[in-house]
Amino acid sequence: SQVAEPLPSDSDLFSTTELKLERTKSGYVYEPFTVVGSDGREVIFEEPPDRIVVIDSSVLEILFAMGEGSRVVGTHSYASYPPQVVNISKVGDAFDINIEDVVVLKPDLVFVFSPTFLEQLKSVGIKVLYIQSLGDNFINIVDNMRMWGRIVGNPISAEAMAVDFENRLKSIEDKLSHKIGGTSIFQDEGGLWSPGSGTLMNEVFNLLKLHNIAFDISGYGQLSPEVIVDRNPQIIIASYGDTISANPVFKELSAVKNARVYVPNSDALSVAGPRFIEGIEEMAEWVYPGLFE
Repeated sequence: SQVAEPLPSDSDLFSTTELKLERTKSGYVYEPFTVVGSDGREVIFEEPPDRIVVIDSSVLEILFAMGEGSRVVGTHSYASYPPQVVNISKVGDAFDINIEDVVVLKPDLVFVFSPTFLEQLKSVGIKVLYIQSLGDNFINIVDNMRMWGRIVGNPISAEAMAVDFENRLKSIEDKLSHKIGGTSIFQDEGGLWSPGSGTLMNEVFNLLKLHNIAFDISGYGQLSPEVIVDRNPQIIIASYGDTISANPVFKELSAVKNARVYVPNSDALSVAGPRFIEGIEEMAEWVYPGLFE
């Protein structure tokens, strides 16, 4: 029989942090602190949780990136990255959590981004931290990294990861400082759904000095083919595969005629975690060929 290849270590999977992340050094003294959740309730951490159920891809990736993936004993059904999650128990998703499955895992912390099952989880005596999905500010991503570094007692790796993210953002800003921008863009998330104002993706567009043709949508919304044709995007990001280029309705679009319909190499821009900066860098290279080589 074949012997399976050993999986790489947690931090090796996340090339976003070129710095070598370290686990907490021996002798580090854990500093208790309090996190105020999105429900206004205080969650006190007097020691790092050893068994965490994470119903959020961003936090899941953050924990693995800082080398703390071994603390995760359960996660949501759609988790796909890093590869180790295939071996982690699945307990449903934010809107369909199996409470009994969670209890069996004996977690000392459950993290959720939706309040749907908040009270049920608390009613069975489980410590729960609820923080709603990140909004439209990059700073929320690095704040999240630093917060989880404190929660699990590994602020060294968390800080390295956060600083790396910040430095790479600053590098993009610096390279674009002389650019006027204004190129129009449409991101198809499937079925012509697209991010509008109040989303992290709209902030990415602003960072890259792009004009989002879904400017009049709040959050995520579906654009009609007529609106897309009328607004004629110069660049299209087809997040989950290009269904636009071969569609006769869109044959006259600038992005189609000039072969500027791009399909990302990964789902990095779908998860507000350590890999998000990779997605931004990839998009920057498409928008400004040669500038970021």
